[in-house]
Amino acid sequence: MINLIPPKAKKNLLVEYWVRVLAVWLILWGITLLVNAGLLWPVYVLVDSQTDAYEISAQLASEKVLNYENASTELVRASQQARYVVDESQISKLSTYITLLQNLQGEGVEFNRISITRGDQVITPISLSGVAESREALAAFRDRLLADEQIETVDLPINNLARDRDIGFSITITLATD
Repeated sequence: MINLIPPKAKKNLLVEYWVRVLAVWLILWGITLLVNAGLLWPVYVLVDSQTDAYEISAQLASEKVLNYENASTELVRASQQARYVVDESQISKLSTYITLLQNLQGEGVEFNRISITRGDQVITPISLSGVAESREALAAFRDRLLADEQIETVDLPINNLARDRDIGFSITITLATD
């Protein structure tokens, strides 16, 4: 029967056939793409939500790291302050030595000036000047200083003993090291 169709109609029929074939294939490809898109949509949503969750988790982790760094800095500073307090508490207070000298002062000796300085963890020699009523009072004061276990040496220059009464003196006291 195909032979009965005129060649022009046959050509139109062939074109119409290929247009229909092409249309069917395009429709099938479109349906396949829509089905695949429908199947991939939940995966896309899941991946997107997990990405957001990981992003939030990463922000929280970076905040925790920042808080850790701040806490670490504060801890180091507090540790340094604690070490300073402990070191300072182990060093004798200067007022202790002034009180010691005043307790050993005795009668007939009066202080004008006490000079105490602290070096690195050590008290440097103490310089003490004053007035003694007599040589005996000054010698007794020096003996009391030497008798104390915290004092190692007492340097009393001889020229301080030149006068008999109202003797101005200058003593250098070296403390015993622990």
